[in-house]
Amino acid sequence: MPFREIQKAIVMRDDIYLIVLRSPKAEFFPEHWDFPGGRLEPNEDPKEGIAREILEESGLRATIGDVVGVYEMDLIPEVTHRYTVYATSNIEGDVQLSDEHTAFQWATKDDILALPIEPYMKSYFEEHT
Repeated sequence: MPFREIQKAIVMRDDIYLIVLRSPKAEFFPEHWDFPGGRLEPNEDPKEGIAREILEESGLRATIGDVVGVYEMDLIPEVTHRYTVYATSNIEGDVQLSDEHTAFQWATKDDILALPIEPYMKSYFEEHT
């Protein structure tokens, strides 16, 4: 079964997480909260790609750390979505959203779990309590 590879980042300040609200026009999970991230460009290094996605989606610069989770989900027939989640550090800048998202917030784990979120996020929080 083919994979759709998606990179996501845990961006934190003062023990709270940055989450972004997907546009109502998003192909998957419109108007759901998500961690910053996206798909890699062809032949792009994964850490460079997730740093690029964070910058594009939030205006923030971050140092990319280790992979902290990999979650596979069959969201459409015949295609498995693989979410690779990275830790980050040294967050710099102020949030400036791209047009892919309509809002952002800094939220606690409990706040996030009470919102409409992408399914992989629930799996992440089950592993990282």
